[in-house]
Amino acid sequence: MLNGKTALVTGGSRGIGAAIVKRLGTAGAHVAINYAGNESAAQSLADDIIAGGGKAFVVQADVSSLADIENMFAACDAVFGGEPNLDILINNAGIGRSGRDGTLKAGSEDLFDALYAVNVKGPHFVTQAALPRLREGGRIVNIGSMSGKVGQPFAAGYAMTKRAIQSLTFSTALAVAKRQITCNCIAPGAVATEFIAALRAQPGWDEATARHTPMGRLGEPDDIAGAVMMLLGDDARWVTGQVIEASGGLSI
Repeated sequence: MLNGKTALVTGGSRGIGAAIVKRLGTAGAHVAINYAGNESAAQSLADDIIAGGGKAFVVQADVSSLADIENMFAACDAVFGGEPNLDILINNAGIGRSGRDGTLKAGSEDLFDALYAVNVKGPHFVTQAALPRLREGGRIVNIGSMSGKVGQPFAAGYAMTKRAIQSLTFSTALAVAKRQITCNCIAPGAVATEFIAALRAQPGWDEATARHTPMGRLGEPDDIAGAVMMLLGDDARWVTGQVIEASGGLSI
């Protein structure tokens, strides 16, 4: 499906990002796996793809740093070749509250700034750097959240960042449309990863969330990876500027 295509996945070493990387590698793409701090997880993932006959490499960058973003793309250029050299960009890197108080009443300035640096500044400047590198007919997929579509006073700052990702998706879709590049946003519901470990540690949280999800369960990383893959093929060439829920029906 993606033989000969190149792809960059930010935050690709764990959770949803890792599931996306695996699907891309299996489909034949040459995948750049970005990680911020967990080199061993990223390299293990790359090794698995290579062992299966695919192509992958790892590249370190904190997407909140413009210098790191520049270095990340320089490393990708060294492997992929001269511009344009990129077919698929997945803006997946993001942080949450990590157990800290992120409520509207008590969320700290430090947490707010950190959330915006990684979740908003990061995708904005990663996309900016990717624009001249993207080939005609390329694909951009931003990983958002249902948090960006509903009120969440218990995580107001985080939810704001995910609303911002929707706005970035719309602006990017217009900016690249003439080049037949699409840009869409996947909005997951609750997905069973380390990302929501603090929430899942609360007694009864999993069960309550499953009851409120029409499909009766938490999502799995591959559920989100499947939604991403749906947007990467030629059949999705006319789909752009959309926020697509992968939530088990939460907003129905």
